Amino acid sequence: MENPILIVEKLNVVARRKGAAHKILDSVSLQVGEGEIAGLVGESGSGKSMLGSAIAGLLPRGCEAESGQVLWRGQNLIGASEDALSSLRGSQIAYVFQEPMTALNPTLRVGRQLVDVIKRHAQPDAAAAKALALGLLANVRIETPQEVFEAWPHQLSGGMRQRVLIAMAFSCKPALIVADEPTTALDVTVQAQVLSLLLTLARERGTAVLLISHDIGVIRRASETMYVMYAGRIVERGRTAAVLDAPRHPYTRALLDGLPGRLQPKARLNALRPGGPASSGCAFRSRCASAFDRCGEVPPLPTQPPAGAAACWLSQPINVEGESA
Repeated sequence: MENPILIVEKLNVVARRKGAAHKILDSVSLQVGEGEIAGLVGESGSGKSMLGSAIAGLLPRGCEAESGQVLWRGQNLIGASEDALSSLRGSQIAYVFQEPMTALNPTLRVGRQLVDVIKRHAQPDAAAAKALALGLLANVRIETPQEVFEAWPHQLSGGMRQRVLIAMAFSCKPALIVADEPTTALDVTVQAQVLSLLLTLARERGTAVLLISHDIGVIRRASETMYVMYAGRIVERGRTAAVLDAPRHPYTRALLDGLPGRLQPKARLNALRPGGPASSGCAFRSRCASAFDRCGEVPPLPTQPPAGAAACWLSQPINVEGESA
């Protein structure tokens, strides 16, 4: 990828509890290019949201980046001051979270929250900020922007609140939006509308999006490149169409096998084997039908070829002695 705006490189994040450190992200690397729609997929608990939070220094209390880098336009954000990160959030890196009722302040009217963000990062004049906020509400297909501007968050539906958050995310013309499960709390019809709106605005404005989802169908519809995460590690990456057409990692194949559209009507859905990540070696080996002896070692995620790779011994190049290279 030429000139990525975001490079996460060998990022390790740990949670410290009672003096013990528990690894949450394990040597995670990914890149997002200018204007690119990148997808990050994995089941609940895989570390997706933690990675999204780590990008702009929003890790929860008790969690910290132990090593690695988060490079934003070449500047390492790991260890950056809170003032530096605060000025970056919203103006250059914005977020859309999965639960709009908790992402919006229930004690402030919607318009006040929009105007506060705009005044902080883009337009200090109150009247101009309000005009911009109303325009943004119209841009996200809200038919009565003045009414929504004056409303309290609890007076809006989930889909309407998520549109407000999308308007807020775009308000300061960021270069990147981290959309963390932005449609999970919505019904199916509204999910499609909100996702389409987010992607349309991003493409119109040249805004890059890191779309985080447990739903591989959402990633398939939306992203140009994708990363598959399991147990805090990236296990596969590549162009979305290539990964879905010929997945290299057994976990990716298992996720695809669980999609209803791949089966005949009334056929039994395939499901991942029960169990959790293995404590050593390949984390997926305890649930993998293809596991063999070497899976007791941690497989690397090759840096070559750049178009796509998987952290699986079965997909590694073979050298002349017959061993994985």
